Amino acid sequence: MSYEKIREEFIKSAEEYINAKRQPFEKLSGIELVDAKSRYLDDFQDYITHLNFTLNALIDEHLIPFQTLEEANAFQAYMKPTFGSIAVKFTEGLID
Repeated sequence: MSYEKIREEFIKSAEEYINAKRQPFEKLSGIELVDAKSRYLDDFQDYITHLNFTLNALIDEHLIPFQTLEEANAFQAYMKPTFGSIAVKFTEGLID
């Protein structure tokens, strides 16, 4: 499997996580909504953990062999901008 396909699946998983965690916001208002958003933002580390597990699972599932440290570093460099963009997406619209 190509790195691009893994990246696409990785982004899809991240977006599904965000959407599931934000779904309760639709039913809330006022201080309840503020509290829910605050708890959501407090769980950023859980999101990062989810991303790490997801990426490792995709690598294992698709049998991506890193024969050398250079190959592993190249994949890491390829994925780095994606991690940045989906980290921002977690807070999108919630932080001014």
